[in-house]
Amino acid sequence: MAVTSKKIVKVNGRNRRPWALASKERILAAATAEIAAVGFERARLTEIAARAEMTPGSIYTWFENKEDLFRAALEEALTKQIISNAETLDAGGFADNWIVQIGTLVPRNSRDTTATDAQMLLIESYYAAWRDPKARKKFLKGINSHLEMYVNIIKNAQSMGKITPEVDAQTLGTIMLAMQTGMSLLSLSGVPRVEDEHWSGILTRLYYSLKP
Repeated sequence: MAVTSKKIVKVNGRNRRPWALASKERILAAATAEIAAVGFERARLTEIAARAEMTPGSIYTWFENKEDLFRAALEEALTKQIISNAETLDAGGFADNWIVQIGTLVPRNSRDTTATDAQMLLIESYYAAWRDPKARKKFLKGINSHLEMYVNIIKNAQSMGKITPEVDAQTLGTIMLAMQTGMSLLSLSGVPRVEDEHWSGILTRLYYSLKP
């Protein structure tokens, strides 16, 4: 985002009034709430507009369609959750421990007491990508970016001599992401969340088993 004057802000190549940015935030918040409530397939732009107390036409001012809006909402939720997770890591003093980084990676961290926006929207993006080829094209990049976070942590740990180089980083990253995604799905389905001390114990054993 670049500021072109005190009264005009350029967003995605288009000039906007600064006050108009607040309407975009309202739309994203409404989209997150609606998709979390009824799912991506059943979410309707008219209902999202109603939640935001705006007209459907206001949505098209910012987004091409429902897929575009969902993708933007997912990106914002992930960005906020990444910041929250980084703060949690720093507070715990474990920022240099790869297994703790994995355990505290999106979609939630130990300070989150309920399902996060990122958690809910990620699960919906997986489901949408499976059911809708058009949506898959929109969301696959984001899903791969999420996987890349895991793989990069593992590759960095290998470069520091904390994980044996015989382990394929892409495979391990995929397995770890699958574990986190599965646990999120179970949690959202009502299965009690695994206590942190039990989850940490398993991750600790994995940590030592992968050392060179």
